[in-house]
Amino acid sequence: MLDSITPLEHKPTLGEVMQRVQALMPAIRERAGRTEENRSIPPESAQEFLDIGLARVLMPKQFGGWEMGLRAWVEISTEIAKADAAHAWCACMIMHHPHYLAQFPEPAQAEVWRHGPDVAMACTFTPTSKVGPVEGGYRISCEIPYLSGINHCSRVVVAGMVPRHDGPPDWTLFLVPEKAFEIRDTWHTVGMRGTGSNTVIVKDVFVPHEHTLKVTDMRDQRTPGAALHKTPMFNSPWITYATLTFLSPMLGSTRGALEEYRRWTADRVSLFGAPVAKYTSQQVNIARAAASLDAAEMLMIRSAEVGEMAEPVPEELRARCYRDQARASELIVEAIDTIMKISGAAGFASTSSIQRAWRDVHFASSHVSLNPETSMAAWGRMQFGLERDPQQMMF
Repeated sequence: MLDSITPLEHKPTLGEVMQRVQALMPAIRERAGRTEENRSIPPESAQEFLDIGLARVLMPKQFGGWEMGLRAWVEISTEIAKADAAHAWCACMIMHHPHYLAQFPEPAQAEVWRHGPDVAMACTFTPTSKVGPVEGGYRISCEIPYLSGINHCSRVVVAGMVPRHDGPPDWTLFLVPEKAFEIRDTWHTVGMRGTGSNTVIVKDVFVPHEHTLKVTDMRDQRTPGAALHKTPMFNSPWITYATLTFLSPMLGSTRGALEEYRRWTADRVSLFGAPVAKYTSQQVNIARAAASLDAAEMLMIRSAEVGEMAEPVPEELRARCYRDQARASELIVEAIDTIMKISGAAGFASTSSIQRAWRDVHFASSHVSLNPETSMAAWGRMQFGLERDPQQMMF
């Protein structure tokens, strides 16, 4: 715990947090191979993330947080990913899930942070929980895969559909009581292997009404937490920031691969004895990859800035964010593919950080929320004067 760093004594600048992150980077790089082999970040990495205050980055000041803003969250996650995408993926969620909790009713927030702010949480929006309404709340049962970072988390949020008599069911998040869940080791993948995205099991657990949050309230800027915390990011539309969780590790990992390629190629000599760096094709390809990453970052930052707007966000801006985030994913994939291609056979060596980044980025880009068929179509429908797709609940 960072007992010496509280909102009453010292809120660090982004630069100070970055310095703490930089101090961890050598250890993260050294642990990257072990992380992938063990399919989870080491416990010491998770603890170090908490020790430098990452859980406080987007946490409300009322509960000991720093409210540093969505752009700071993106920049910190991107920096960590230069060393290892799996570490950044988990760090990104350690930072972001308190932002979700801050939108719940106050009793839920007070219960989680009653002993302090440095709590790691896992969260899923997959609405497959079995939900049984009872007096005062719900009884929840589920077996949901793909909860990233669950191995180092003490709290979990799951999702399910709450039936209604007067309309379609409500997509709802449920804060599961502490220690009221089990973990099943099911994470065996070729990309993002180190995220420990295992299956969570909840068996007939009671969740009170005040520990729930409707996803439509997150979408439409009417969260209970907004009445408590006046910083705009606690009441911004979900779609303005949702997929930045995945894009930041993708961006940073590809930047790290580009930096590694540049260092490696600066001294490489071709089979014919010529310096590889002098080939125009090499120069053009790294320039193109870097430009794609810069463009992706600008689209991401623009979305984050919309998520910090004080006024209500119109549907057209929401749709633009959804579109831009999908396009950012495509640009990052284009960049990592370019880097991998010009790396040649050496880039595919099992010891190469470039091939690990290539696998991680492609894997992350397959997340359902980055599917252009839905995320870009939302904006396209508006351009043709069509109504919002009723099946598209994120937007």
